Amino acid sequence: MHVFVTGGSGQTGPAVVAELVARGHTVTGLARSDAAAARLESLGATPHRGSLDDLDSLHSGAAAADGVLHMAYGGDFSDLDDMMRRDRTAIETLGRPLEHSGKPLVITSGTLRGAARLVTHPPHAARRPAARRLPGHAGLLPLLKDAEGALGKPA
Repeated sequence: MHVFVTGGSGQTGPAVVAELVARGHTVTGLARSDAAAARLESLGATPHRGSLDDLDSLHSGAAAADGVLHMAYGGDFSDLDDMMRRDRTAIETLGRPLEHSGKPLVITSGTLRGAARLVTHPPHAARRPAARRLPGHAGLLPLLKDAEGALGKPA
């Protein structure tokens, strides 16, 4: 399966990229710098130049893939509203080419709320028995092992 990944060269993304490649998936990773591109290449992924603010690049990367894994999150931490707006816009852009395609869009994120409270799932998730709380990037590798049905087997 061809997976387009955002955040693949960040703090925890390289472990996920390496796991996907090791499992036989083709990985294309969003790279906003030469260093990020080199990091992705060293992991066996193909860099796709762009950033979360480059909506054309996000759209084309998602459109060319069989599925998308969105792990990137960042910006100016002094403006949390802008960071959330930026992430929401990126998610909407990544999702557009996948809509009605049956291709998965997997999003791992935390949402900052207030000065120091990290929310890793919506408050109403605990009331829905089918909802699964994701423990953030650190817990993603075990979930990948369970999620191959959603991501699909390598081609």
